[in-house]
Amino acid sequence: MNEMPSFLSPQSNGASETIRYDRLYYKIQPEPHFELKNGASDIAETVKFESIGLDLSNMSIGYVKWVGTQPTKVMNEALQSMPNKPSGDGWNVLYELKVYSTKKMDRPMFWDVTNWGGHRGVQQAFRDFLDYCKTNNIEFMDSKSYLPIFLYTGTRPLKNKEGKVTSHEPVFKLSKVIQNPKASANGQQPSAQVIDGGTVADISEIPKRIEEMKQGSSINALKDVKQL
Repeated sequence: MNEMPSFLSPQSNGASETIRYDRLYYKIQPEPHFELKNGASDIAETVKFESIGLDLSNMSIGYVKWVGTQPTKVMNEALQSMPNKPSGDGWNVLYELKVYSTKKMDRPMFWDVTNWGGHRGVQQAFRDFLDYCKTNNIEFMDSKSYLPIFLYTGTRPLKNKEGKVTSHEPVFKLSKVIQNPKASANGQQPSAQVIDGGTVADISEIPKRIEEMKQGSSINALKDVKQL
């Protein structure tokens, strides 16, 4: 028999090709900045932007633990609550959300928020968006159909109990709210709505607020950066 071994046939390699998405990263060192890694590249490049869409109501929140290069995750939807932290060491808080450049609304990026400063920035942005929803009589579960657009105004230092700066929080200012691109049938950029702006003390309080609804610093100059 002169047949090639099956494992040498490209169509029978035993695995399908993994889709590689564009990914956004928020880094603290050497100074606070964002980096973007194109799905077709292994190199992350520093980027700057004035506004960005954060798909907060469809975000996943929870914990991640790395064993070698493999992550183990325990996640919930953001409109539920943080899952219980698994027992054992090595678990870190993780937020996973889809983000949009306002210039490329048809091409989502993914942001895994892994540091304290990033968490604080996302939490405050989420509070402001949910306050907007409450003001405009949008039930929190219905907020999944909307995408808040934020101005990125820079960062603020975060200090520990000893007064030492240990991280920086990205500051997002709610600018407008549009239809969520994933809910747009024609794939075109939705029309914008004027907002009033918008407080939930913590993400863990969101379920309580859902029930309530049912009841009644300038950006530091960065060299050699790309515009997102």
